[in-house]
Amino acid sequence: MEDRRRALLAIILVGAAPTLSTLLSYSAGDGAISQAIFVLTKLWLLCIPIIWFLKIDGGAMSWSKPEQGGYAMSIGLGLAMSVAMLLAWFLLGDAIDATLLSDALEPVGLLNPTVYLLATVYWILFNSLLEEYVFRWFLVIKSETLVGPGNPAIILSALIFVVHHTVALAVFGFPWWANVISSIAIFIGGAVFSWLYVRYRSVWIPYIAHAICDVAVFGVGATILF
Repeated sequence: MEDRRRALLAIILVGAAPTLSTLLSYSAGDGAISQAIFVLTKLWLLCIPIIWFLKIDGGAMSWSKPEQGGYAMSIGLGLAMSVAMLLAWFLLGDAIDATLLSDALEPVGLLNPTVYLLATVYWILFNSLLEEYVFRWFLVIKSETLVGPGNPAIILSALIFVVHHTVALAVFGFPWWANVISSIAIFIGGAVFSWLYVRYRSVWIPYIAHAICDVAVFGVGATILF
């Protein structure tokens, strides 16, 4: 019971941080305060899991080396999800109001093609890896302690993963129906990434699939904005 209480606390401290950050940044408006919240949240997500793992769980440092393979599976799933996203955009993209998205991104400079490209590189190479470290490694193992291994942990971690994305899409002005569709897709993606971690026990395997999907996401974003 004590292990489950600790796991729940860890999930709250880490899992709620991205959603809280999105809401606080939106409330703070543009400028230094919003940027400071963004940076502090990233530091929180980077530091709290490893401190918890080392100090409370008594774990040891590891680079999560893929020792059970999984590269082909990850690439295949990443490509399949990317194709599904592109098909959805082809069928439904005309219903998205590009002006709303532009208005949301303009204050942070993402309407500048160079800034957008740099942001894309950052998100694919660093932010996606941070999310795998947080949502797949840390939150999956805590979910396994709280609700049990296998599907229960996969579903819980995917639900946590989708919450801040849903909030962010609402902040960016996505219509409710587009947010619902996107959130379902993100939940499925999160579940696939969590399954990859559970199956292969390395954050690098789901990261490959995640990075491939982000290439498709930012490609669609560039099509909308430019």
